[in-house]
Amino acid sequence: MSIPEPLAAPATQRVFRPDPTLFELREERHRATFSACELPPSTVLVTVHGEIDATNSAALARYIERRLGGATKLVLDLQTVEFFAASGFAALSNVNVVCGRAGVRWSLLAGPHVRRLLAICDPARELPVARDGSRVQYLRARPGDRQLLVGRNH
Repeated sequence: MSIPEPLAAPATQRVFRPDPTLFELREERHRATFSACELPPSTVLVTVHGEIDATNSAALARYIERRLGGATKLVLDLQTVEFFAASGFAALSNVNVVCGRAGVRWSLLAGPHVRRLLAICDPARELPVARDGSRVQYLRARPGDRQLLVGRNH
């Protein structure tokens, strides 16, 4: 009789599959509003309004992670963020890791408050901040998308 091999330790892997009925709903977290919509082909646009600080930065990272199921590209629009704390940079770093693991290309549309903090926290420019004239800038000029994100259900 031989002794069986020991079983491998159980492992857990998180898999987020967004509920299609809840995809476009807004989420409000302590002076910030997160909203998302799908753009063809398999692109997720997440828009944030308000203030990002220690009270809602982790919620922002989770919100984005929950909406990545099936996407190949993420555009994170922080152009209208009025305050952006260092904890927001930690959330962006988390998004960068999650997107890297999932094979999702992502771009960050940063407003002046976000750019100011990124100049300090990301001097090597490792996060994919869209520069002026970037191909992803067309998203700002699409009023239909902006109305869907900001005005839906309210």
